[in-house]
Amino acid sequence: MLMNALIVGFVLAFAKFIDWWGNTMLSRPIFIVALLGALLGHPTEGIILAAQLELVFLGNVSLGGVMPTDFTMGAIFGGAFAMLLGEDLATAVMLAVPLAALGTLLYSAMKVVVTALVPKFEQLTRNKKLGSFKALWIAQFAMFHICYFLLGFLCVLLGTDVIQAFVEVIPDWVQASMTVASTMLPALGMALLMKSLWSKEVCPYYFLGFGLGAFFLYNATTAGTITEAAQDAAIQLTTTTTKILSLTQIAFLGAIIAALVIFSELRKIKEKESMKIAAKTMDESEDFFND
Repeated sequence: MLMNALIVGFVLAFAKFIDWWGNTMLSRPIFIVALLGALLGHPTEGIILAAQLELVFLGNVSLGGVMPTDFTMGAIFGGAFAMLLGEDLATAVMLAVPLAALGTLLYSAMKVVVTALVPKFEQLTRNKKLGSFKALWIAQFAMFHICYFLLGFLCVLLGTDVIQAFVEVIPDWVQASMTVASTMLPALGMALLMKSLWSKEVCPYYFLGFGLGAFFLYNATTAGTITEAAQDAAIQLTTTTTKILSLTQIAFLGAIIAALVIFSELRKIKEKESMKIAAKTMDESEDFFND
């Protein structure tokens, strides 16, 4: 458990370091949880949880002064406890979402401390004490990441048994509800992202991607067979993959392509009208100056 605690602390501090150093997006759950799973000896579970937690926090982005939940810390703790305890996505989401909200409060408190050092930095700059300036900057930079390392290390070292006991006492109906919620949250994350990206020009491409993925990667047919038992008969459903598209699927893809062609033609018509108006305005301006 000591080694696992060290790994979680290191990954959390590393995630905060790359997030501080530059907006590389490497602190997103899709990367950082997969890295955590590889270091903990659960590479397959880490990749699966990374993709699922990324969908949950897909719509969490920082815009201007708005601070989203600390999805990096929430995803790391949720994924770590789920992998160490052998739990599923429902447990990871149950831990990740509230811890992400708590992480925002912790980050805000730490930024208050860092911001309080600004007058000291200004004083050192005015006095041209560059050596002291660099030393203070390195000290606050190191303390920021050491705090996150200790947070990850102590939470896993001291809190794993507590989390396990907490998960075991959760009633079955609550666990079933969490399972349902864990399947809904990825859709919510996608909806939050689409809210900022959606437009009528993008709409056909969205459905085209859905159709290509659904029809070519998950295309399947379902058939039913009647099995006669000793007392009663039952219908057994069997699902097999197929590479042949149905007429409905072909019509769906054809409608999307037609929508793309229509939008393209409408865009061309708008551009021509804009060019005509611009040319007419230019001619009228030339006539005015010639008079």
